[in-house]
Amino acid sequence: MMSTNRRRVKVGATLDPDLVSAIDMFVTANPGTDRSAVIDDALRLWHERQQERAMERQLREDLSRYDAERADWRRVRDVAARRRFAGRK
Repeated sequence: MMSTNRRRVKVGATLDPDLVSAIDMFVTANPGTDRSAVIDDALRLWHERQQERAMERQLREDLSRYDAERADWRRVRDVAARRRFAGRK
């Protein structure tokens, strides 16, 4: 959420003309909006998606680490079981 107490930063960007036309049509059809509001919303969505991707990457890395740890414990358990039950029939 954007803080209203902060000054806005003016930036320049080269954009696809079709996207600018789409923004302008949206602004025309929705009084009270402007290009900056549309671009703010688009950048906010982009930022959220980047955060989600980072969290997904982290979860995948954590899961692979736990998978390796589980495999190690399984080997320890199997060795212990073989020792414990060796010679019993």
